[in-house]
Amino acid sequence: MKDSQKRTAKLRIGALGVITAAAVALSGCAAGAPQADSGQKTLNAIFLPADWGKVVQEKLAPEYEKETGVKVNVELVGRDAIHEKMATLFAGQDSSYDIFNVDYNWIPEFGKGGHLVPLDNALPDKEDFLPLSLKVATWDNKLLGIPQTVHPATLWYNGALYNDQTMKDQYQAATGTALTVPKTMDEWLTQVKFFNGKTFKGQKLSGWAAQAAKGFGNVHTWLSFAYSYGCKPFNDDFTKSTLTTSECIGATERWSEMMKYMPAGANDFTYDSVTTAAQQGSIATAIQWSWGQFATDNPSASKTVGDWQMTTIPAGPTGLSSAHLAEWVISVSKYSKNTEEATKFAVWLESKKNDVLQAANGGGDPVRASSYSAPTLTEQKLEGNGAARFRRLPVTLEAMKTAQPRPFFPGEETWETTLSTELSAISLGQRGVQEGLSRADEAVDKNLSQ
Repeated sequence: MKDSQKRTAKLRIGALGVITAAAVALSGCAAGAPQADSGQKTLNAIFLPADWGKVVQEKLAPEYEKETGVKVNVELVGRDAIHEKMATLFAGQDSSYDIFNVDYNWIPEFGKGGHLVPLDNALPDKEDFLPLSLKVATWDNKLLGIPQTVHPATLWYNGALYNDQTMKDQYQAATGTALTVPKTMDEWLTQVKFFNGKTFKGQKLSGWAAQAAKGFGNVHTWLSFAYSYGCKPFNDDFTKSTLTTSECIGATERWSEMMKYMPAGANDFTYDSVTTAAQQGSIATAIQWSWGQFATDNPSASKTVGDWQMTTIPAGPTGLSSAHLAEWVISVSKYSKNTEEATKFAVWLESKKNDVLQAANGGGDPVRASSYSAPTLTEQKLEGNGAARFRRLPVTLEAMKTAQPRPFFPGEETWETTLSTELSAISLGQRGVQEGLSRADEAVDKNLSQ
């Protein structure tokens, strides 16, 4: 099933979830729900099957059981399936699961419904958390999730390519300027055009790559253009779509133009597609999550170990650089029969020690400011290469200063699906920028009025 179809199905499930979950609740227990071992306190949790979820399942949950005697069953479930399961369980006030790994843009939806436990008094050292990471875990002035990982979008560039003297000389001759890491969207476009079609280390290059698949990938890439152009997709109270402002049109025109310099099949590109292209050295630059750099340093899968560097998103016309933020948090179900113990586990997961441990094991970028100077991370080198394993962290920290979340309101999932459809039509040449954005405005306003 395509991403867009999954999103549509998910919205329908919201209406069916009340009936389904109520029937489940009346039956006494959820079908397939984990059962606690007799005599032992047990928590049931659902995490994303990304590395941060695997670290919890394989390392941290067993360690917590050793320390406390509390067993934590961790299921790894795909993103859309987590959302669907939460909606269904919450509709039936089902207590089968205590803890959920939550994409932050679900916080307004489930926070408005009153389904999550406020955690404001649970964190003794909030000041160590990155401010934005806490902000997007908060709804109606209540902290409803403890940040687990952040990964703002960053501009990746192949350092070996940018440092190649022959390539530098060719660029100087072609453009009259030195080849340096781009600071503005205009500089980046010039470089993308130059690199596109060039051959480097036996690989024919595309100028850049990013997520562009219909469903949500194209929206996530577009947002870094939009924010850096000063585009605000909504008015302040999320009652009207504002995608046809000059800023949004300018951002979309630039994004659409740059799609020409993506690899073949770009309109189906996912996170994994971008990662593979970077590993193969077939792209010069990319917009990709900061955390994803680890995959290019895997010698069993990558030809570009140690080569990829990153910088903040190039600035738009007004000098603003603002990345789209990705983040996952840990939330406790209001319907859990073990809210106190579940909260203790969530807090323990994001202690200073464990924030570093998760990052060191590939579990996303840290959520605590102190972790960014932890020697365990900053002093690690790639075996046989010498490059710093966590060379991305200074850029991640800088990007977090100006990064922005997806539109933070309860209808965000629906909004992404609606906008993604029009962005896909624009990138495929089926509609012009202004027509596509006007259609998106109309569709979003219709959804808001319902």
